[in-house]
Amino acid sequence: MHTFARTWILAGLVGLLVACGGGGGNSASGVEPGPAPPNQPVPPTPIPPTPSPNPYAQAEVLNAYITDATLNTDMQAVIQFQLSDANNIAITDLTGEDVRFVISKLETSPLGSSTGTWQSYINTVAEPQVGIGTVPQLQGTYENDGEFTNLGDGMYSYRYATSLTNLPADVLAQAQVEGLDLSYKANLTHRVAIQFDNAPGKANPSHDWIPASGATDGIFNMDIAATANCNRCHDPLAIHGGGRQEVKYCVTCHNAGSVDPDSTNTVDFKVMIHKIHRGADLPSVEMGEPYVIYGFRNSPHDYSDVHFPQDIRNCVNCHVGSATGADLDYALTETSQGDNWSLYATAAACGSCHDDVDFSRHAGGQPDDSNCDSCHSTGGIAGSIADSHAILSVAASKKFMAEVLTVDSSMPGENPVVSFKISNPETGQDYDILTDPVFSGASINVRTAWSTSDYTNTGNEEDNANSVSASALSSATANGDGSFSVTMPVAIPDGSERPFIPATGSGAAVVEGRLSIALEPGDAPSQVPLTNVHSFFSINEPDGIAVPRRTSVELDNCLSCHQVLSLHGSNRTDDINSCVTCHNPRNTDRGVRAIASTPPTDGKTEESLDFKTMVHGIHAAGIRENPLQIVGFRGFSTYVYDEEHVQYPGNLANCTACHTDDGYTLPLPNGVLGTAINTGADLQSPVDDTVVTPVTAVCSSCHDDTQAVSHMTLQGGSFSTTQAAIDAGTVVETCNVCHGAGRDADVTEVHDIP
Repeated sequence: MHTFARTWILAGLVGLLVACGGGGGNSASGVEPGPAPPNQPVPPTPIPPTPSPNPYAQAEVLNAYITDATLNTDMQAVIQFQLSDANNIAITDLTGEDVRFVISKLETSPLGSSTGTWQSYINTVAEPQVGIGTVPQLQGTYENDGEFTNLGDGMYSYRYATSLTNLPADVLAQAQVEGLDLSYKANLTHRVAIQFDNAPGKANPSHDWIPASGATDGIFNMDIAATANCNRCHDPLAIHGGGRQEVKYCVTCHNAGSVDPDSTNTVDFKVMIHKIHRGADLPSVEMGEPYVIYGFRNSPHDYSDVHFPQDIRNCVNCHVGSATGADLDYALTETSQGDNWSLYATAAACGSCHDDVDFSRHAGGQPDDSNCDSCHSTGGIAGSIADSHAILSVAASKKFMAEVLTVDSSMPGENPVVSFKISNPETGQDYDILTDPVFSGASINVRTAWSTSDYTNTGNEEDNANSVSASALSSATANGDGSFSVTMPVAIPDGSERPFIPATGSGAAVVEGRLSIALEPGDAPSQVPLTNVHSFFSINEPDGIAVPRRTSVELDNCLSCHQVLSLHGSNRTDDINSCVTCHNPRNTDRGVRAIASTPPTDGKTEESLDFKTMVHGIHAAGIRENPLQIVGFRGFSTYVYDEEHVQYPGNLANCTACHTDDGYTLPLPNGVLGTAINTGADLQSPVDDTVVTPVTAVCSSCHDDTQAVSHMTLQGGSFSTTQAAIDAGTVVETCNVCHGAGRDADVTEVHDIP
């Protein structure tokens, strides 16, 4: 009930009480009250109040805009800005303690009018306290000790304390030592920006203008990387306590004039970010020199263990313009200088990744960047920068497209016949996989799996739960129309042979593999992934129409971070429906764990390879108490997914970073099986498997601490049961009661998913 409604009801009750006691009578005295006087005034119909401004400290979303910036006679910037909440209701109680302000100028570059670097006017002289540094260094910073004014209605002004023509003497002296120019230049682009603190919502509005003319449109602003591109992985980019989330804000301090005095490493954005992302693969790190930046309260941040989840040469994943983004097959946000990476070579940018290059000796010595394009350009001896960073294997793979055409003879007891073709989508021509030299050294396989309700592949005649595989290059027959057929070596089980369990419902056929191609003349052949494809087929559906497997994860979500999801020697590429045929609830690493060259240290005899638990366990390395350990192909490698090897850059609570909008919610779809953790004595049969109930298996793959495990067990989850007990209803998870869609502890609410 609304407050105003409650108020008027209470007023009515008071009126009734007064009327009942009118004339001095009361029931206790035995005197009955007389009738109410006629023409009593009727209370007016209440008018709902205008929504009051939300308190700043509770605002989940901040809509902030800088509306004006000028310089006063003391050469102090004066800005005006407005602030509202998610409903565009003005926030009126912001204080000067809630905001920080920066101001920088955009210095020009001798390389041309499309390049430059920001230089902060507000700086501090940072003294080395820990690490290897021995001399002070200048660092860009912020201020909030100017004149803050609340103008009302969500409008505010701020007069900077910093005078652009009267900077502190110690700052100017240090700038002179470092060769930095902090002088005010009215004809350059200037940027003011704001950071908001003390509220759950965050914002970093910025405003660019040229003081000499006051111009804001059509001016040079050096916009290299879009925050939206960063947030494809970072979800969101939130640094320094979470308040700095926009690249346009970050670069005002993280510029060429800022150095960490403790590590002696520059914190120039283009250098620092490149180095962080290359991390463990930096030449300097590989030679034993850690990459460390010291932060708040001298805390060391060692990025030497960062493993970038895609090819580091994919420059357009972060910065892209109209030219470099023209041929992309996925959406990115273009910026005005997003093409600069492909046009202008500099020692700072290039040396950030290639930090083993001594530019004083490189190509005869390079005292500055003016001569770089004589080699690093189209027609130059080193070729263009874009060509040097081209990922040739990805380009080569686009010339091959597989298709599953039909799946015949797929009833129980029959050996499926899978027809497929591989063509060049650029020309439309079909490849002859049996005679074309391009398939020499290739690996092309056809696989079948069952059932799509949740794959088990029971009856595959193996001591594992893998899908059935056949080499297309050795067993395919030509159909005469550019397509080929493979008859699978194992029949769809009808239950007549061990383990006497027939396949039912629907199955899947997959074409997978890789090519072996010399990417450049004279090079040795390289592995080129073939994008996997799949098709569903009916085994014994009543209407003969195949039922696809559930879709819980979107491939495009994976590719936001991974660019190309290619594993198992480039054989399994960019098709989740292919992955789950083997990474199913019954499959474990038992067969290779026993022969592991480096045995795991988790004390287990086998680890599940179930996709829904394995992928969670890998990505959640940062919160798990017990790192996931899996033994790989033929026992050659043991993969330990701990914080040293996996640093998930996003928000682990945001299930939709990977899942479809409803692919993570409860209840789970019908048919989802428990996850095997012990495959029993009969490796071909699931009957004696020990399994974890399905919801518990998923949740514990991230939340594996003792308290979480206890909670799941108390709610009916089991870490040691059988699928038969689950099917019979003797073991029942009650997770849906609280965590189901619309319930009090709905997964969406608990994970705070937007």
